[in-house]
Amino acid sequence: MPPPDQTRLRALVSLLADESSRVVAEARRALRQEGSDALPHLELAMEEGDARLRARARLAREEVRVHLLERELRMLRGRLDRDPSALEEGCILIARTRDPDLDPASVRAALDAMADDLAARLGASEHPVAVLKIMTRLLARELGFHGNQRNYYDPDNSYLHKVLERRTGIPISLCAVYLFVARRAGIPLAGVGMPGHFVLRHVQAEPALFVDPFGGGRLLSERDCLRYLEAEGQGGYDSSWLLPMTDGAMLLRMVRNLLLIYRNRGDFARQEVLRRLKGVLVGDQARGPELDNADKGIDRRSDGEQ
Repeated sequence: MPPPDQTRLRALVSLLADESSRVVAEARRALRQEGSDALPHLELAMEEGDARLRARARLAREEVRVHLLERELRMLRGRLDRDPSALEEGCILIARTRDPDLDPASVRAALDAMADDLAARLGASEHPVAVLKIMTRLLARELGFHGNQRNYYDPDNSYLHKVLERRTGIPISLCAVYLFVARRAGIPLAGVGMPGHFVLRHVQAEPALFVDPFGGGRLLSERDCLRYLEAEGQGGYDSSWLLPMTDGAMLLRMVRNLLLIYRNRGDFARQEVLRRLKGVLVGDQARGPELDNADKGIDRRSDGEQ
């Protein structure tokens, strides 16, 4: 690839200060297409330009960043349901909408350390119940991962790096932490998107066995899950609610959770970013139980025990 035309990039940035809205719009479009090559020039304008140019350069920089994230997510989407690492990459990408300079290696290192600790505690042929008890003892009791009942709708409960940092989150984000640790340790778990709640299922256990990270890592039977649904007023039980969810549907549900949080907060800028990411994930996928469950709405806080 030839080196970027620095003179052209500087000229495009300078056009952001133009009086014509049409010229400014064309400059922003061209800068988006330039991608990461445009970022240093926009950041320089944010420091050295006049007030108008600084403000417009800041907006253009955010547009370029979102465009790059869309492009990255579009490439990732095709791997989501065939590459187990893709969901983790997707969660890190979502986290970068909050903190663009986030180092993905720091997130992976934290998960690696927990998985190494867990693997050292596991026997060669542990029963699924025993394996999950060892896992929840480490993550819930010793490391302190827990559901954020006090401030459930805090957006930071949904960003993977903040969940790892604060050790608290909502059901689906805590499930993501458990899932990524489990995959490193060879434990076959999958997400289960019940209406209003999210748990993990051991895909090889018979009878069905679930773990609820938001509920302190307690283990659940299928009957326990049904009782929860009844208590939450979920009539017309659908058996698909307790089936493993695809990684693509799980990531979509995480984006929808954040989108609804920011909608309720009236944060239109964040809504627009997440709306665009949601559009990439939905793409041309056919409707089905997994996507329907991803669309059940934000994971809700229960006034009772979860």
